[in-house]
Amino acid sequence: MKETIKDIDADIADIIMSVPRGFKVGKRKFYLYPITLGKTYLISRLMSSLNINLKIVHANPYMEALRLCQDKKNIVCRILSYHTINKKKDLFDNDVIQERCDFFIKELDNESLAQLLVMVLSEGDISQFTKHLGIDKEKEWQEKAMKAKRDNNSFVFGGKSIYGTLISSACERYGWTFEYVVWGISYANLQLLLADSITSIYLSDEERKRVNIPKDRNVINADDPANMARIKAMKWD
Repeated sequence: MKETIKDIDADIADIIMSVPRGFKVGKRKFYLYPITLGKTYLISRLMSSLNINLKIVHANPYMEALRLCQDKKNIVCRILSYHTINKKKDLFDNDVIQERCDFFIKELDNESLAQLLVMVLSEGDISQFTKHLGIDKEKEWQEKAMKAKRDNNSFVFGGKSIYGTLISSACERYGWTFEYVVWGISYANLQLLLADSITSIYLSDEERKRVNIPKDRNVINADDPANMARIKAMKWD
């Protein structure tokens, strides 16, 4: 089901506030906590072992999630266990993880587990939000500006791994510790902060014309009925 603009705005608000999503299994209450960069790497091998069919996920997430729960329930329950634990020391305590995993295997049917897996699979994915906020388009303009500058005598080095592109950038820009960047802030917030950080690139008139970057980069979304009046009012002569 396609989300409305209000739904997406509400999701962004939840990301900013790092709101966990709660669910009950029998009498026990659990929360799906916003995933951090560290937890993303911690469960990366488990996620890879699922062999998710991305085509089916994009077309029908629940159908693929249900297949995974039927074929690889143990792995899915272990992944879910990590998502419901928020303390770093517990994430590295195999007894804690195994106890919760065994509980989910015993108490959750495949249909209920699939619903939870659908929520888990989208954790940390900000593509919908960068498109909604116009960040992806802004990044395209920024890349064009950087290419114009590369024609001169300036060079950019580094940024070949997560250390340079994300961790070092966040530590330097915000004065955060390595520990906080990896285990403290949610991965979605971390990505959005750096993706939408304000950057100034000076271009001469000649450079700007060469890469065809307009001074006013506001783009009217023609798919939005509210913008149709603005489009019709424009003079096209």
